[in-house]
Amino acid sequence: MSPWFIHLLLLLLMTAHSAQSTATSCDACHKLARCLTSIHDNNVETVDVSCRCEDSVVGDGFICYNKTTCNSDCCGRGYRWSPLQGCIDIDECSLTPPPCGPGQLCENTPGSFSCLVSPVPQHHTAAITEPHSVVFACGNTQCPVGQDCLQVNGAARCTDPCQHYTPLRDAWRATDFKVDSASAVCDNRVWQGWYRLYIGNNGVQMPERCIEKYMCGTHAPLWLQTPHPQKSHGIIQGMVCGSWETGCCHFKSNPIHVKACPGNYYVYKFVSPNTCRLAYCADVNTIVCNTCTENQTCVSDDKVNWRCERNEPELDCGQDHLRVMIPKRVLQEQGLNASSAHLSDPSCHEQVDHQGEMWYLVERRKDVCGNVVKTNGTHIMYSNILFVYPSDWTNASLPIPMSIPFSCTFPLDDVLSLNSAIRYQLPGGSVGMVRSGDPIRATMTLYRGPDYSQPFPAGPVSLPLGSALHVGVSVENNDNGRFVLILENCYFTNTPSAEDPVQYALIQNRCPVDRRHVTVGESGLSQRAHFSALLFLYHGTYDDVYLHCRVSLCDLDSAPCRPNCSRRQARSTAASSNQLPVTVGPISWF
Repeated sequence: MSPWFIHLLLLLLMTAHSAQSTATSCDACHKLARCLTSIHDNNVETVDVSCRCEDSVVGDGFICYNKTTCNSDCCGRGYRWSPLQGCIDIDECSLTPPPCGPGQLCENTPGSFSCLVSPVPQHHTAAITEPHSVVFACGNTQCPVGQDCLQVNGAARCTDPCQHYTPLRDAWRATDFKVDSASAVCDNRVWQGWYRLYIGNNGVQMPERCIEKYMCGTHAPLWLQTPHPQKSHGIIQGMVCGSWETGCCHFKSNPIHVKACPGNYYVYKFVSPNTCRLAYCADVNTIVCNTCTENQTCVSDDKVNWRCERNEPELDCGQDHLRVMIPKRVLQEQGLNASSAHLSDPSCHEQVDHQGEMWYLVERRKDVCGNVVKTNGTHIMYSNILFVYPSDWTNASLPIPMSIPFSCTFPLDDVLSLNSAIRYQLPGGSVGMVRSGDPIRATMTLYRGPDYSQPFPAGPVSLPLGSALHVGVSVENNDNGRFVLILENCYFTNTPSAEDPVQYALIQNRCPVDRRHVTVGESGLSQRAHFSALLFLYHGTYDDVYLHCRVSLCDLDSAPCRPNCSRRQARSTAASSNQLPVTVGPISWF
C-alpha cells in the first residue's frame, strides 16, 4: 500500500471523527455523541458548546448513525448516505439538468431547494427592492406563484398553503414564556407542509425582533430576520436568527418559507434548525383576527381587543332603509370628517357611530332625502348620493365633498305558499355602490269565512269537498303605498314545493281560470289581495294539496295595475317565471 494512500485514508478517518455542531448546551447532544466545551473571555465570559459523535458512529452530533447498521434507508428525502458523515444534504442545485427553470435562481436548502424569481420592476430604471418569490414544482409542472406542491387527499398537487396548513398551538412558543435550561425545547423534528402560529385561539406571527435567550420555551429563540412579505410577493424565503450569548443572531439557522394570506395572517414552512436547542417563536404582540376575510383588515385600538374592519364601503339594502357602511379608518385615511356627511338633500344626515364604522341611513321611499326611484316592470331601484366633507376645511375656502353614489335594486315578484297543508276531510272523519335587496315580504293566510277576519290556526287544515277556500295575501308596507299587490298565478300541488311540475291552476295571468270555481275579491288595488276558490278533487286522488301563489308589486305611477279580466290576457309566462313563491298546505278532504 503506497504511503500517499495511507495518508489519504488517515485523513478521511480523521475527517469522519471531526464533524461537530455548535450547541447551546450539552443536553442537545445525541446520546452517542460527546459534548465539547471551551471557555473564553471577551470582556464577558462565555462558554462555547459543541456536539461530536463518538468514534464508532457518524453524524452531526445532534443525530448519530451506526456505520455498520445504517445505509441510505436511514436518510430522509433530500439527504444521502455518507459512510464518513452519515446523512448529508443533497445539493439539488448542482444536479444536471438543473431543477429550476430558465431565468430562475436555484438556492439549496436543507433537504430541498428553492427556485427564486426576481420581481419585475414597474419601470426599467427602477431598482428591485422586493424580496425574491419562491416557485415550486410538482413533478414536471411548475406551480403558480404563491402555491406549493403539497399532498392533498393522497396526491401531490399545486396548492395554496393559505388553505392547507397545520395550526401550531404550543403555548411555550410565546415570546413572554421563559424556561429553565433543563426543560428547553429543540425544534429539531420532521416538519411537513405549512404551519400557522396560534397563542390560545388567537393567530399570531413570528417576531421580527431580537428575543432574549431562554424565552419561547427554548435556549436560543428563533426570530425572522427577513421582514414578513406582502400578499403580492407570494411565497418568499425568510432568513432566521437565534438569539444567544454573543447577540441577536448568534445562530444563523436554516431559512424558512413565508407567505402572507388574506385575512391578515401568515403561514410558515418550517424546517429543522441547524443546531439545538433552538425553537421558533410566536410573538404575543402580534395577535390578529382569525375570521377576517380578504376584504377586511384586523385592527385594534389597544393591541388587546381586535376586530375585523371592512377595507371599503359596503351597502346594505334593507326592507325599510338603505344603509351605507364606511370604516372610520378609511374616512380618516382620505382626510374626511365622518360626521359631516349628508345625502342629496343636505338636511338628511342620519348616521350611527358603530364601533369602527359609520353607518349612513336613508328611508326606502320615493322623494325622501333625494331618493331617485326607477322601475322596469320586474325590479325597482332606489338611488342616492352620500357626500362627505374634508376634515381640514376652513371658512376661507369652499369645501369640495367626496361623493359616493349608491343604488339598491329589489325584485317586484315573489311566490307565496301557505304554511300548512290542506287536507280533504272524507265522510266519517313563501350606480356607484350597487346591490340587490331581498324579495318583497309577502304572507298568505287561509281564513274561515269570506270576511277574512278569522284565520285558521297553523298546521294542516281539513275541509269538506265543495267547501270554499278564502285566501288572503298581504305585503309589508313599501314606499308609502306607491306599489300595489297583484295575484299573478295561484295553483295547487300535491307537494310543498312551489316548483312541482304537476300543478292545477286557479288563477292564471292575473285572472280566474274558471269563474264558477274561483272569485278574485281584490288584486291590484292595495298592498293586500284576496280570493275564494271551491275545493274539489283536482288531481283525481284524496292526497293532501298545497296552495301556492305567485305575486308581484305594480308601480301605480308607471302602469295600470288593476287586472282586466273581461277577456283572456296574453301575458308572457316568461315574465312570471322570474317570480318567487308563497305556499299554504296541506289541505285535506273530509
